[in-house]
Amino acid sequence: MAKFIKFNIKDSSTPANEKAHLLDVDNIGDISWDGTNKVTIVLRSPAGGNSQAAGIAGRVATIEVSKASGALTNPTITNGSAAPDQAIVKAMTANPGGVVATAQLGKDESATPTQMYWHSWAVATDTTV
Repeated sequence: MAKFIKFNIKDSSTPANEKAHLLDVDNIGDISWDGTNKVTIVLRSPAGGNSQAAGIAGRVATIEVSKASGALTNPTITNGSAAPDQAIVKAMTANPGGVVATAQLGKDESATPTQMYWHSWAVATDTTV
């Protein structure tokens, strides 16, 4: 298993965000796909920061997925194995002993399958846990 997962952001409304982002595999707690255009990754809290009293409940990375390299366009996903969150799961189990594995998206499941792209990247603190 690689130590980091790399996300190549193809297009974003924030030009400074259009770059590669790395995520430490050991800090991934949960990965979910909202069925529309967002993958949410719940990151584990730092040691000693796992309580709301400490002011830190957790960090959440949200990555938008698009089937266009420009504007955000929702992909069509009908089979869970083709969902974007599965690209992250596959990257987590790839490259044994390596340093970096890229979460590469495939094509969506529309009538004419279209390549999907990681569209935007945001990490925020969630104190509602």
